[in-house]
Amino acid sequence: MKAFPYKIAIVGLGPKGMYALERILAQLKASPVQQIVEIHLFNKTTFMGSGDVYRSDQPDYLQMNFSNKHINMWPAELPPPVVEHPLSLSEYLKKQNSIDEIDPLFSSRAMVGAYLENGYAQLCANLPENVIIHQHISKVGSIVKVGTHYSIEFEEQGETPSLSDFQNILISTGHQQHKTPDDASENEISFIYPVEDKLKNIREGQIVAIKGMGLTFIDAALALTEGRGGAFTDSDDGKLIYKATGKEPRCIFPFSKSGWPMLPKHNFNEYPRELYVSKLSRLKPKKLSFQNDILPLITQDMEFAYYRTLFAEQKELLAYHPNYDEVKNQINDFHEKHPQYKLFSMRNLLEPAFDSYKRTDQNILEYLKIYSHEKIENIEHKAQLRAAAVWQRFSPLFNELYSFSGLDAKSHQEFDQYYFGKFNRIAYGPPPQNLKKILALAEAGIINFQFARSPEIRIYKSGFVLSNDESEMYCDVLIDARIPKNAMEKEASGLFSNLCKNGLARPYVNRDENAHYAPGAVEINRYGK
Repeated sequence: MKAFPYKIAIVGLGPKGMYALERILAQLKASPVQQIVEIHLFNKTTFMGSGDVYRSDQPDYLQMNFSNKHINMWPAELPPPVVEHPLSLSEYLKKQNSIDEIDPLFSSRAMVGAYLENGYAQLCANLPENVIIHQHISKVGSIVKVGTHYSIEFEEQGETPSLSDFQNILISTGHQQHKTPDDASENEISFIYPVEDKLKNIREGQIVAIKGMGLTFIDAALALTEGRGGAFTDSDDGKLIYKATGKEPRCIFPFSKSGWPMLPKHNFNEYPRELYVSKLSRLKPKKLSFQNDILPLITQDMEFAYYRTLFAEQKELLAYHPNYDEVKNQINDFHEKHPQYKLFSMRNLLEPAFDSYKRTDQNILEYLKIYSHEKIENIEHKAQLRAAAVWQRFSPLFNELYSFSGLDAKSHQEFDQYYFGKFNRIAYGPPPQNLKKILALAEAGIINFQFARSPEIRIYKSGFVLSNDESEMYCDVLIDARIPKNAMEKEASGLFSNLCKNGLARPYVNRDENAHYAPGAVEINRYGK
């Protein structure tokens, strides 16, 4: 054996860091080495494998937005895992429960975290020969190159030690957390996880504003209600009724740019067919325009899914044809026979129009009543959900088109700042049960959507004032329930900005002859380096 070990580091051991560890161990077992291999794992908390998002100490009311059948930490590829009998989440749950139909259910994030942490423990118990794992519960702040190797500086128990002689380092730190601005109010909460710690100082009877109406908003709202002992019970009409404890905030005012909640995630059977956007994969490599090259094809796919649903309702078949003009002819004939159905509109799917004759909160409550049912009865609403689900199917291909400056700079910026949030809202929403809970909280008067559409917000005394054309409201606390976007100048750890200072990375900029766009991330190549 060589006198010195080969040293690898993984910085951040949430799910992606653990997936990398799993493949490293599988490779080392399939192709044994004589040299000692030290794998150093750096994670901010003791929740190895699950990370902040799925840590197993979370309350059970925080749910996944993917059903159990989609979750499996073990890849179906060679070399096989070092674990002898790897289990998917559904298989793991079936061993612990007597429930037959587990696949379509939505588990809590804590349950998924327990599954991931169990997987990590199995990896550690089945290490290949000559492999040693070292755990570091610490936050890495800087990496420095020393000769041909690397040194890692980290914070641990109030000190900043360093370890050296690493040959390879994988950084898998996940979503950035931003540092708190110097002028931030003490009543402003910039990140809600873990919810029981971050939201504990919000007192009963306070008025709370929440910026963002996505999954994180739902988690915050449930933490301040169900998490304080409140209970949801079923009513005769299939809705939920919320029973308060008096420990809740007096009122919660959520708001966002669009003002609309997310569409729920339904388990629809997909129609087997080719996506029209798959044509893009056959184009010669070039920078694509999202508006001109991609959006028209996405619109065709979503429109096709919408009308396929309506056709089936009328016992008719919308036939796929590679020439979309032929599909359009079928749709036009259909509308002549069935004028009662609304025309498909991509714009209305991404951002529905508010009924100006109704108050903002009335619009949103009606929306929640429609889409919070597990079984959507109205065929047009079901068709909308099927159209929205197309984005889930297209995402893997879009990721390939988007990556490594696949879009021109203008399109890249436009997608990040405008389309990303809208497609996310329609395709990656919560299970219907969580929308039912939000509706119940609104009907109980705890959530109020009066200021949902881009209100003005200003600091006033020790709190904040929300205002729109209808009225204004003083709020004691402001919660930012958005996932922070990459921004090296704001990142709390300083790791990526230090990588750039140390000459090991550079900010990513998408440049072309017409524009340039810097989204705030570091540049990587197709090998992840």
